[in-house]
Amino acid sequence: MISYRLLDELANIQSNLSKKVIRKNYLDEVNTVAGVDVSFSVNNFAVSAAVIVDFNDLKIIEKKTEITNLFFPYISGFLGFREADAIISVIKKLKNNFDVLVVDGNGILHPRRFGLASHVGVLLDIPSIGVAKKLIRGAKVKNNKIFYQGEVLGVKVGDVYVSVGHKVSLKTCEQIISKLIRYKVPEPVRLAHILATNTAKNLKVKKRNIYI
Repeated sequence: MISYRLLDELANIQSNLSKKVIRKNYLDEVNTVAGVDVSFSVNNFAVSAAVIVDFNDLKIIEKKTEITNLFFPYISGFLGFREADAIISVIKKLKNNFDVLVVDGNGILHPRRFGLASHVGVLLDIPSIGVAKKLIRGAKVKNNKIFYQGEVLGVKVGDVYVSVGHKVSLKTCEQIISKLIRYKVPEPVRLAHILATNTAKNLKVKKRNIYI
């Protein structure tokens, strides 16, 4: 059980770290893109997956998975404290470099401007983009721009809601994600989701066999 006092402290941490988010473009060019996603198995195990693709043809260059323990429950607005460590762990296993990271979660489109994509981007100090399948409560879309708390904090691209994570401008985020979508979500994230989900299912099967 997480206390309100602890949540207040974590909210303050997010607010302070959000000051480190860079909304300007730090990308010279984009040749490779990594996508990450986290799936969940039994007994609070998290299966994180990372997939690097070529930006031009979207072919897979490298993929990795990592199984970690979860110590923080799901609480809206605090996803970074639940999933960031798992994502960072799998990213560190990658042997190839990549130019930008696409995260299944919001960036600055967040009550304290520090969603999961910003959390990971700032901690690793890498360009990152947030992509969410659902619009954050209180936000509105007009002419594909996402307005939240009096600011334009994102853009709708196809069926997803895109926001700056770190070191990428919103315009560049939109351009990159537009080129990555084959289906409903950007290809690197879709591939990472499939990999994480299948790995989690296999983990459940292996655990079930142990008890038979």
